[in-house]
Amino acid sequence: MTNGARASIVVACVALILSAIAVAIVKVGSSNPLTHLLWHAAESFAGPGEFLWWATLGGVFAGYPSGISGYFLWIVGTALFWFVVIQLFLAAITGLRARRKPKR
Repeated sequence: MTNGARASIVVACVALILSAIAVAIVKVGSSNPLTHLLWHAAESFAGPGEFLWWATLGGVFAGYPSGISGYFLWIVGTALFWFVVIQLFLAAITGLRARRKPKR
């Protein structure tokens, strides 16, 4: 297995774990001002997956997902979005590093 494949697997696992944590925090909610900041950050992080759920299984006024299929789509959609974002970022960094290498 190449280093790129290993890095992709690690990024996918981290994105999935962080997505599950963010969705759990959003689902629990917060009324405390201190934890409200954490809730707001988690909601922002989980937003892409929520949009995917809303566009496919949810509806205009459905609120948050409910049920196993809704949570599954929310978590996987969020993880997939952030996986793609991180992969694009890493590809850009790799491309910039390749341009800066001196030619021998």
